[in-house]
Amino acid sequence: MPAIKKINQVDQVAKKLADAKSVALIQYQGLNAGDIAELRANIRAQGGQMEVVKNSRITRALEKIGIKLPTPLAGPTSLTYCNNDEVAPLKEIDKVNKAKEITSFKYGIFDKKLLSVDELKTFLSLPSKSTLISQFIGGLVNPIQRLV
Repeated sequence: MPAIKKINQVDQVAKKLADAKSVALIQYQGLNAGDIAELRANIRAQGGQMEVVKNSRITRALEKIGIKLPTPLAGPTSLTYCNNDEVAPLKEIDKVNKAKEITSFKYGIFDKKLLSVDELKTFLSLPSKSTLISQFIGGLVNPIQRLV
């Protein structure tokens, strides 16, 4: 019989997964404690949260919200929840990956759908929410400026 503590953790992870705008499952093996702390701080500054959870509990939480993984998770896995902006916290992980070539994406979740690594990288190529808003406002103001 599973312990109440384990069941509660699965419930908490499932709630965070359901509430997040997007989520990435990453492998962080190879980063030292200082690098992980810096990465967490950068993710937090972008409105996200990074959490290390056992693979079996991640799988159960995903199944609880209706997502089934095609292959079982292997190795250390971290969940990165994006609460404010769908892309900005994930770009912080991508920066570390480009600089150190250590972290790697396993899966992504957007709009309650599982994204493969290739789909997630395409998702990361989108500009952040603040950039899109500024481009939109610039597009609205530009014709008025030309008219004047």
